[in-house]
Amino acid sequence: MDDVDVQTLRNRLIISYSGFLLMGVGGMLFIPLLLIIAYPNEIVYAYSFVIPGLLALAGGFVLWRFFRVDPALAPLGRVQALILIGVFWVMACMFGAAPFVIGFILSPIDGFFEAVSGWTTTGLTMVSVATCPHIFLFWRSLMQFIGGAGLAVLMLTALIGPKSGVASVYSAEARTERLLPAIRHTVRMILKIYLLYLFIGIGLFYVAGMPLFDSINHSMCALSTGGFSTRAGSIGAYQSLEIEMVTMVLMLLGSLSFAFHYLLLSGKLGKAIKDIELKVVYASIIIFLPIVTYGLVYGFYHTPLQGFRHALFNVISALTTTGYMTTSPQSMSQFGHLVLFSLVVLMCMGGSTGSTAGGIKRYRVGIMAKSIFWEIKMRLLPESAVIGRTAWCTGEKETITPDLFMEISIFVFAYILLYIAGVIVFLLSGYSMMGALFEYASAMGTVGLSTGITGPGMPVSCKIMEIIGMILGRLELWAVLISIATPFEWIISRRG
Repeated sequence: MDDVDVQTLRNRLIISYSGFLLMGVGGMLFIPLLLIIAYPNEIVYAYSFVIPGLLALAGGFVLWRFFRVDPALAPLGRVQALILIGVFWVMACMFGAAPFVIGFILSPIDGFFEAVSGWTTTGLTMVSVATCPHIFLFWRSLMQFIGGAGLAVLMLTALIGPKSGVASVYSAEARTERLLPAIRHTVRMILKIYLLYLFIGIGLFYVAGMPLFDSINHSMCALSTGGFSTRAGSIGAYQSLEIEMVTMVLMLLGSLSFAFHYLLLSGKLGKAIKDIELKVVYASIIIFLPIVTYGLVYGFYHTPLQGFRHALFNVISALTTTGYMTTSPQSMSQFGHLVLFSLVVLMCMGGSTGSTAGGIKRYRVGIMAKSIFWEIKMRLLPESAVIGRTAWCTGEKETITPDLFMEISIFVFAYILLYIAGVIVFLLSGYSMMGALFEYASAMGTVGLSTGITGPGMPVSCKIMEIIGMILGRLELWAVLISIATPFEWIISRRG
């Protein structure tokens, strides 16, 4: 079989898999209809989900059925997997936006923004939560929960099989951990862990005094580090220390890699606590919690205990890229530059590799921090001394080679450049420097914290920039850039 035939088969496979995944989105669109049992007056919004659901199922079936080929003949490689993920995310966001638009909840651009924020587990919103029907609030939460787990990987692994090239798709969705030798078993283990924490979270929220509907939504969104809330005041609306504590635990769990959870649940605590990403977590809390507490006590709150309580919650919310808040966005804008800049740094750092969180990722931050120590040590010791450049990651001791360090450095540099580009767009739209730094760090880190800038009244240019930032933050830079560049490369090569 020549290269042209292989490429043709892979193209058909991409279309076929896209159809299969689209059917999954179509099936998801019918799940919120179950809420009509509890809220019968919201049956008037059923068509908002039925229409796009049927279109997704029908269109997906056509693509799946008529372009289907044997995946063993030309399994997807990394590049094809990146294109598949890119196509799937565009389709998922379009159909995810449809209920908001059809139901006249949001405009098309705002609906697409909401869907992107949901699938990428960001949490920035265009919805007026206080007046939004329950069925749409649940749809937002469901998108975040499934988006955090990785719908494409779950469907292809569980239903198609190991010869589908799913390992490439697994990597393309910014996942690197292998809990078990086979990808299929790894994904099933991830799903089991995810669901276990979900039901524990629902129970804890309910016991803490949160209504059942709110408990389900907040558990899904906290665990997926999404941050969508059913209350206009977010977690702060409950004024409950117990609810805040449950939320912080779930946010931390969601931001840690599934490999870490697997080690923890397998009783391998010794290996788990050595993980470099866990060290970044408690080092960040030790460094930034006193700074944020100081800023809140002397700039916003007037008692040390109150300042510490809100500082701890906001530090964890930013560090885990969840975005839940204990104050309104307008109040957060008054926190002061010291607090806001500290939160910007935490949002840019992001969560663990292989978790539901976005950002630069703690693994890269940890390696960059350790490299400073290695460099100082190298200059202090004799030239003949050998420095061990290693770090514990997912239960194994990893050697940090020069090539790996270069790859990490290039990624961080590219991330900063794209972040600066987004900040410039906000500055050109008339926002302050701190407002621009904070809001775009929240979008690109898939966080969801806001100082009140993000909303329906925001300029379209800023909405588009935040959409780009959310996608870059969730799928990672190289995956997005390669999936965009590859089709152009194919066209150029064929013309040549």
